Amino acid sequence: MQKTMQKDQLDLSQQHRQSKEQAINYIKSQLIMTMAISISLLFIDFVMAYSALTGGMIATIASAWFAYKVFRVSPDSAAQTMLASAYTGEIYKIILTGALFICAFVLIKPVSALALLITYFIIHMTPAMVSALGKSTGHRD
Repeated sequence: MQKTMQKDQLDLSQQHRQSKEQAINYIKSQLIMTMAISISLLFIDFVMAYSALTGGMIATIASAWFAYKVFRVSPDSAAQTMLASAYTGEIYKIILTGALFICAFVLIKPVSALALLITYFIIHMTPAMVSALGKSTGHRD
């Protein structure tokens, strides 16, 4: 019985580590996509480029904050603690996102709202795209 519990603990720790690595890879992919979009827009319009950078960073920072809140809890914590951490992380992610959008629109002049919002949406969807591409090519991140 004790060996089974130890094996379950090891499996849980391994799953937690793999999930954490996957979250870090998603955040890295968001940063790469943000930079790629911003650099490509530099050739079109400087305001659009830094607006896109701002939108991408809003999405990336919010995702990183959520990952931090979720993965700071030990995998052997009670399920209630883990769930509370996820809910708290999501609530604060929403608040942080709103605050960053307000700061962007109030403090950055001029700003291209279209570039900022479209890039935010693309970067926000990047983890889903990375997962879908990984499954279609047979790779798992």
